[in-house]
Amino acid sequence: MKLLYVTGLSGKRINGFMRSAILAAKEMGIDFTMVSNMTMADKEGYKEDCKEYGIKALHIDLDRNPLGRNNKKAHDELCKIIVRGGYDVIHCNTPTGGVLGRVCAHEINKERIKKGEKPIYVIYQAHGFHFWKGAPKKNWLVFYPVEKFLARWTDMLITINQEDYRVAQTFKLRENGKAILHPGVGVNIKDFQEVDVDRDKKRAELGVKPNQVVFLNVGELIDRKNHKVLLQAMKKLNNPQAVLLIAGDGEKKEELEKDIHDLGLEKSVKLLGYRTDVKELLKAADCFLFPSYQEGLPGALMEAMASGLPCIASNIRGNTDALQDSGFMSSPDDVDGLVELMKVMFDSSSRIAEGKANEERVKRFDISKSIEAYKTVYSIAEEAIK
Repeated sequence: MKLLYVTGLSGKRINGFMRSAILAAKEMGIDFTMVSNMTMADKEGYKEDCKEYGIKALHIDLDRNPLGRNNKKAHDELCKIIVRGGYDVIHCNTPTGGVLGRVCAHEINKERIKKGEKPIYVIYQAHGFHFWKGAPKKNWLVFYPVEKFLARWTDMLITINQEDYRVAQTFKLRENGKAILHPGVGVNIKDFQEVDVDRDKKRAELGVKPNQVVFLNVGELIDRKNHKVLLQAMKKLNNPQAVLLIAGDGEKKEELEKDIHDLGLEKSVKLLGYRTDVKELLKAADCFLFPSYQEGLPGALMEAMASGLPCIASNIRGNTDALQDSGFMSSPDDVDGLVELMKVMFDSSSRIAEGKANEERVKRFDISKSIEAYKTVYSIAEEAIK
């Protein structure tokens, strides 16, 4: 079986977003090709990764925004790739990849059916619909009808949280199509549990004093990740024992730097930039903060849970799936609620108890479970194209 994995912007290297799908395909002997906008990729690193996993990676000029002007060109490029490659299955991801992949597959399938050939089997994986409970009305007016319409050209719709799954079940998919609930891209729990790091040395390297409580956030510096509420909470907490480390890069970096200066938080908040030592940072921290406005099933949060950290998160779709019955959740803009939860983390016994609880909760999302779920998905696709 030849499978084309379509996504939006690639990372610098092959990462957890697609790793479990790649490993599942490898175990099944599937010919796996990934296509994305690789402008930001580490080209040599990607070559090494492709060789290691036995896959191919192709570039198209795709815009992150589904309405971006470059996507007409990306559409034409993708159609040529599909026809030239003779793919049996297309596995689409991200809003733009999901739209382009399904539109191209539909156009090509019309020709295949005319010729009496088997149509391409189309999988779309929603890593978090762009409409959700509490989303702006414009998201529902734009994205909901698009997803509902494109479902008609979809054989399998994969969702990774309960809220999206309930919505997906109301869509009419292609004949015999089905919506499924999948455990996300998975987290390699063992990797995060067995990190060998000198915690005291790492904290000293980060400029943390021995008696300070380290709050950590990992994620792209964009509005959706809601970093500003963390700064407001640190200002209100006003505790010299508290340090906030933010790991990640993004378009809001300069704005956050200005906010930190204006709030007088230079001594208590550090922007660490893009890091390759996230596993070590998690082991050096005391609590993980994750106040996002929107998530699908967040890998960063599950990695923190796998590291045995207590986590304080926004009570939104995806976060609630991961943290389940945790009492350490508040509304994204509830600064006072966030501060009160942060205060609990100054008690080491509370941190230890919640950290252990998270280690149990995250077992449902181990990468082994994700790989098995993808193998089931790809087995269904294999059976359908026979």
